[in-house]
Amino acid sequence: MISTLKTIMEIRGASGANRLLFYFGRIPLLGKLINDTIYSRATLKKTFTAVAVILRIIWGFLSKFAYLGIIVYTPILLTNKELPVSEQYDLYLYVLVLLSFVVGAVSNASILEPKRDKYICVKLMRLPADKYMHATLSLRGVTFFIYFTPAMMLFAGLFKAPLWQGMLLSLLLTLWRTVCEALHLLLFDKQEIVLVKKTGWVWSVIGAGYLLAFAPLNLGKAWLDMDHVLFSLPLSLAIAALGVIAAVYIARYPGYRNAVDAVTKIDDPLLDMGRMMKESRVREVQTKEEDFSAEQLSADQFSGKSGYAYLNAIFFSRHKRFLTQPIKRRLVIIGVLFAAGLLMLLTAPEKFSELAGYLINGLPLFVILMNFTSIGEKVCKAMFYNCDLSLLRYGFYREQSAILSNFRTRLLRITGLNLIPGAAICLAANLLILFSGEDWRIADALSFCGTVLGLSLFFSVHHLFMYYIFQPYSTELNVKNPFFTIVNSIVIAVGGACTQIKSTPADFALMVVLAAAVYMLIALFLVYRYSVRTFRVK
Repeated sequence: MISTLKTIMEIRGASGANRLLFYFGRIPLLGKLINDTIYSRATLKKTFTAVAVILRIIWGFLSKFAYLGIIVYTPILLTNKELPVSEQYDLYLYVLVLLSFVVGAVSNASILEPKRDKYICVKLMRLPADKYMHATLSLRGVTFFIYFTPAMMLFAGLFKAPLWQGMLLSLLLTLWRTVCEALHLLLFDKQEIVLVKKTGWVWSVIGAGYLLAFAPLNLGKAWLDMDHVLFSLPLSLAIAALGVIAAVYIARYPGYRNAVDAVTKIDDPLLDMGRMMKESRVREVQTKEEDFSAEQLSADQFSGKSGYAYLNAIFFSRHKRFLTQPIKRRLVIIGVLFAAGLLMLLTAPEKFSELAGYLINGLPLFVILMNFTSIGEKVCKAMFYNCDLSLLRYGFYREQSAILSNFRTRLLRITGLNLIPGAAICLAANLLILFSGEDWRIADALSFCGTVLGLSLFFSVHHLFMYYIFQPYSTELNVKNPFFTIVNSIVIAVGGACTQIKSTPADFALMVVLAAAVYMLIALFLVYRYSVRTFRVK
């Protein structure tokens, strides 16, 4: 097993080093140090392989801290800050059990996961399927426990619980996931069903699990005394026994070749799943016959335009569905929430007053909300698939004048669209606050509107800027550029940090408007300076 594991790690390290070299070469200025000959330099390649392995390990720890901190801990802290620490800990354990023990058990099974790594090692490198699975599953179990333990202990300490509970919880989760891996394998062996491919069932479990996990947060209590139930001796011993039985079953299972073949067929998930996901992404931005009415196909409406303005006018006219439908959905949601607020005013005035207080004091939460309200990311996907994917193959379309002209036109259009739901939010929120009888002055209302509209402007610039600087989409609409993911994650993290800011609406509005203005200037400069090199088909 050791030699097999060493081979697998070498393959993963080399693959990670190649990706690291490739994207390092895309960094402005520093990227000039990289050329194609660097891939053949063995010593430097080994250095980058080591760096890739170290980054993978660091990411393993950071991802667990991020998961427990952002997904589990933060919602509890924001919604139930006034509860005693022991009750918060019960909520934390409840959410964690639903998400990690239930949802994760169904949606995440590496034993039948269609992975390129599995395809390369077993199909191309001819490693024995049973040795590959034994090595990778053993490595996953050990690293899963090691990565989770520090994070579990940290958050147990934050709730003033014994640190041993964090370590035990990490061990129980590892053993339970081993049991679930065995159940996935047993289901495949008896029924030839790969559960992770049943996307309808998987997403149903994910949706129901998240709903059940976060519903009690509004009630201020968990449905069970999780502390005593989860760490009881009988339950711990039962999970440990099941984990040992599952590990023995996995070790002695004789049909790994069939299991690997089922998820690495050239026309199936590595590629069937990839194709299925590609088709899903393409359908999301694909034009339909009804998108092209006689009026939209008529050139008369564009008679006053020429050049790239003419091109973009045609694009936005013939792809109205991608622009109007998301806006309509957001307006409907805002209208429903506004109607629910009015109903609360009539039926539960005290709760309505609390709602108005949340709107007044929760202005920083709109940093996250307006990110999801923006339609910029979907419009960028539609522009790439239906326009830029073809035209970027021509040199004239990649010239600076063409890029800047398109960027300006698109920015104005996306900004105008994003301001519509932003204005609706401003109107609905201000009306609800006024109806509540709160001391809400014109200056406060203007500050609220300035914040929401400033955030609409910010995310309009952000999504289009990210598209032009990183151009993250491949021809299959996969997001391939890690810098795109990193920068987006940083923006979301900053948004989360903003929720902890305590300031007046006027001060916060001023910060938002200034940040949007500065960001726009930086974005315009970077697009002007670097988009000629970065805006490409990948």
